[in-house]
Amino acid sequence: MTKKGKLLSPENLMYVAFISVFLHYLLTAAVIMVLGLYLLINPNTRNQIFVHKGRIIFFVFILYTLTVALINRNFLGAVCSVGLFLMIVISYYARSTFTEKCFENCLDICCYAGIPLGIAAVVERLITGKRCMLWFFNENYLCAILAAVIVICAFKATSHKKGVLIYYVCAVFAVVGMFMGESLFAFTEVFVGICVILILKHKHLMLSVFLLAVCFMLVMLYCVPELMPRLAESNISTERRIKIWNDGMELFRQSPFFGRGFLTFLHYRNEGFILESDGQIVYKTQHAHNFAIEPLLSFGIIGTVMLLILLWSYFSRVTECKELLRNNTATTLILALSAAIMIHMTTDLTIMWIQTGLLTLLIMGGVGIDERALHKRLLACVAKAKEKEQQEQNQRIGEDNEQE
Repeated sequence: MTKKGKLLSPENLMYVAFISVFLHYLLTAAVIMVLGLYLLINPNTRNQIFVHKGRIIFFVFILYTLTVALINRNFLGAVCSVGLFLMIVISYYARSTFTEKCFENCLDICCYAGIPLGIAAVVERLITGKRCMLWFFNENYLCAILAAVIVICAFKATSHKKGVLIYYVCAVFAVVGMFMGESLFAFTEVFVGICVILILKHKHLMLSVFLLAVCFMLVMLYCVPELMPRLAESNISTERRIKIWNDGMELFRQSPFFGRGFLTFLHYRNEGFILESDGQIVYKTQHAHNFAIEPLLSFGIIGTVMLLILLWSYFSRVTECKELLRNNTATTLILALSAAIMIHMTTDLTIMWIQTGLLTLLIMGGVGIDERALHKRLLACVAKAKEKEQQEQNQRIGEDNEQE
């Protein structure tokens, strides 16, 4: 392999992609654009991308959302369609090229990133005295990244018997960073993610200890609510969410079948859309803050059905690997992180951002490791069955010869 080939090896490309998640979002966007285009232009890498089940519906979905956005002059939504296309290109490449060692190293990058992020969050809080967001555009995106880091740390700590202390240290720094960002529901995401990991790994004792620790923390918050000041504002946040959901359903009725592309809520807001129900302008936000309302609003019924088919195609493969492989590398983490994100998406769609979205799609690409392991196992079973059949056939021939 040439020096250039080593530099642009699949492992190095994945390391760059994972590291970019924790940099300024403009750098993340630049990496997505450059890496995605490189993978498409290079014939060697392009041949490893569009080989996975569900790719056809993915193409149709991207073209659909792009067309709908352009027709409705939702140019920011059109840019989102192109960005999602490039991110899934990177995810498909990861799915084809990930090795177990590379995937483990990438997860280590995520864990270690919790330390500088936690320190930087504390410094920003001391300087500004406000909720911190660092270079993640807003506080909720920072907390979503840190929540994913904690879930990954839990996965790594429960997957190894030695050298796990570093993952607990990284998780503690990430928790501190989350406290500085003060995203309440991010803690629920962490709780669900860790519980799913411990359940899938059959760590019942650790699960009991974890639940007791969570109960203790809840009692502490009840007795000393000042530990999390935004708890006092939770009723206000709930009222805002209900207003957004009502606005979202009202806007959905304007284009129920096709939607207007990504970020339709923001598009309506920028147009100064007046709600027919109460004569008010829609709430100032980027999206509908709910995983059920947002796709219906942005993609319509037709686009939502395509999205559901795409997700079913992927997760049916994930569950198949989980059920048939005793020792799986990635599917446990994928299922745990997906459950955690789904819970968070009941009130916020932090996954709809380049850093959080890229991290999620990269980890989802890890299913390729288990797919290849399952394929190898099935081939071995077929070979063993053929060998047994051949032996039985030879035995029958021998018995026939003896009788003659």
